[in-house]
Amino acid sequence: MDRGGCIRALSRVYSYLDGEIRAVRKVRIRLHLRSCLNCERAYEFEQRLLRFIRDHSRVEAPPEMVDRIRRSIRDLTRR
Repeated sequence: MDRGGCIRALSRVYSYLDGEIRAVRKVRIRLHLRSCLNCERAYEFEQRLLRFIRDHSRVEAPPEMVDRIRRSIRDLTRR
């Protein structure tokens, strides 16, 4: 077991699941997951957890909050 590889792979598991990492890093993580049963199990757990959260949390933000966020974004992009 490569503890350094495990730490790197698991520290990026959410970025990996969300598709927010570069292709090279994605390949490295995928290779590590294939070769490390513990990390593969941890990844599968996180994947199921995210799917559960996405499927069961349909909360809408109040309109005033959405407006406030839009104004903040607009103000930030004008700077």
